[in-house]
Amino acid sequence: MYHCFEELDDAVVILDRDNNVARLNGSFQETFGIGDDAAQGMEIGNLIARHLAPLFEEGDSVGRIIETLRCRREVSHVTCRMQPSHGGMRWFSFSCRVMTGEPYAGMMLIRFRDVTPERDEAARSVLDTAAQVRPESIYAGIGEMLPYGIWICEPDGTALYISASFLNLAGTTLEECRRTGLMDCIPLKDAAGVLDDWKRCLNTGCRWDRELVVADPDRGHRTILSRGAPVRDENDQIILWAGINLDVTARKHAEDLTAVRAAQQAAIAALGHSALAGAGSRELMNAVVRTVAEHLGVEYVKVLRYLPDEEMFLLEAAVGFDSAQTGMRRVEGGTDSQAGYTLLSGKPVIVDDFRTETRFHGPALLRDEEIMSGISVIIQGDKAPYGVLGAHTRMRRIFTRDDINFVQAAANVLAQGIERRTAEEALMMSEEKFREIAQRSFDMIYTCYHDDGITYISPAVERILGYTPAELVGSRCRNFVSPSSLAAWEEEQKKIARGEPVEGLEVEFRRKDGMAAFVELNESPIMEHGRVVGVQVVGRDITERKQNEHLRQQAFEQIERNIEQFAVLGDHIRQPLQVILGRAELLDDEETAAIVRAQVERINEYITQLDRGWIESRKVREFLRRHDLA
Repeated sequence: MYHCFEELDDAVVILDRDNNVARLNGSFQETFGIGDDAAQGMEIGNLIARHLAPLFEEGDSVGRIIETLRCRREVSHVTCRMQPSHGGMRWFSFSCRVMTGEPYAGMMLIRFRDVTPERDEAARSVLDTAAQVRPESIYAGIGEMLPYGIWICEPDGTALYISASFLNLAGTTLEECRRTGLMDCIPLKDAAGVLDDWKRCLNTGCRWDRELVVADPDRGHRTILSRGAPVRDENDQIILWAGINLDVTARKHAEDLTAVRAAQQAAIAALGHSALAGAGSRELMNAVVRTVAEHLGVEYVKVLRYLPDEEMFLLEAAVGFDSAQTGMRRVEGGTDSQAGYTLLSGKPVIVDDFRTETRFHGPALLRDEEIMSGISVIIQGDKAPYGVLGAHTRMRRIFTRDDINFVQAAANVLAQGIERRTAEEALMMSEEKFREIAQRSFDMIYTCYHDDGITYISPAVERILGYTPAELVGSRCRNFVSPSSLAAWEEEQKKIARGEPVEGLEVEFRRKDGMAAFVELNESPIMEHGRVVGVQVVGRDITERKQNEHLRQQAFEQIERNIEQFAVLGDHIRQPLQVILGRAELLDDEETAAIVRAQVERINEYITQLDRGWIESRKVREFLRRHDLA
């Protein structure tokens, strides 16, 4: 058997029953440059992967052939391109079959047959056949397989070939094109300009490249991308024109829609910037209705504020409606209006045609304007809906999800702006009340920021420290603290830095006239984004109290000294009196002795009274000490 295969010109591989190489014929070895000794016993998949895979033309599935052989599937006449060990790329027919006769049953025969000459002959036959076919037949064969219109015309514009797809795009017939000329038969929007350009190209030989707008009875118009180029002979003379027409209506629509959405997004961003910049509610409302009208392409846009007590809406801003109605016109709530139904449903509401609407009644505001279609969305407030933003048109229009998103985005910006403005107004009112209280307060009230110093200080500072508020704005608090109090004041500022309040801090300040003023401070930290940025202080003038305390201390100290003096005085007087009284007893003159005794008794009574006063003074001292009045 092996001898038979040696006589074949085809490359042959014989596999044993285990898919291992049993024999390579000489043609296989010569064609692919593989020796029989090196290949014998090698599993066929490994042989192909190692020695044949590099020879295959890129793109051919070597893996598919290996899988076929390993699964022992029989195939025939599978063509592939390979590069043998000599020469260039050639075509091979690959086949394999399992042998059945003994003693070779179960073994597999693989064959690679060079079919390059046969394929070359077939190709030449096809070319010869094609040469006999009329050009227009080739054009038609190609043109009708392509999804876009193909046209070929003579140098003067006379049609030679026009595909059916071209005729469908242009909405014309072949006879009409041949009768009038290629471009003259197309229902163009700008026919004169297109024809002038086309004739210029025919005369100059420049490439034709233009978007044509073609009338369409169903869709109004279509956009066609028309491109063509001259075909020249060996003498550079134009022998014909060839081109294509491609319907790009969908692409143009997508591009236009993308541009519209981009413009809408930019408009929403501008509204947001205006809201953040502090635009007033009325100003922002007017900007919103103008923006929605312009970028949604509708004639009417309105802002309705809901009045829950009346179950009605108030027209606050509008485009298209009578401006005299703004701030005056009321619209029904509930199912008597689109706005009312929008609040009831809690979601955007679209009306395609008010004439067939059954969910709610059309309010007089819309009926008066003969409005056909519209969108309405909720303007959400802080705790309850603020109202409704509506966009309407007198034309029947099918609004899209993107349209809803745009109107809702405008409503959200308006809601944020209104909420921000309301909060700012509330803050302003709060600040005004604070300033009013501070202006009238007997205490010194001031706000001091780390970066800016004192930003506000009440008029009471002029009475307490002698400075006007204007003189202290921008200065630092510590600049006016006396050295005797500076250490205690700085220690308490550490609490403020930790976000802790300070109460009852007594500080000595330097007045403008150089005198001392004592102030009791209650301080609270000012927080922004979790960080201490300043301090708010209420300072009460305690100078008079401190002076009274000083005087009281002086008086107590004088009492202490008096008590001590009373005790000394009593002891020092009583002893001399005893001496005088003893001497009086020694006098012979009884009358004189009686006078001396009477005076001593009188003086002694005075001393007794002083003793009682001393005792009372001690009681007073103890009372003052017990009640922290000393």
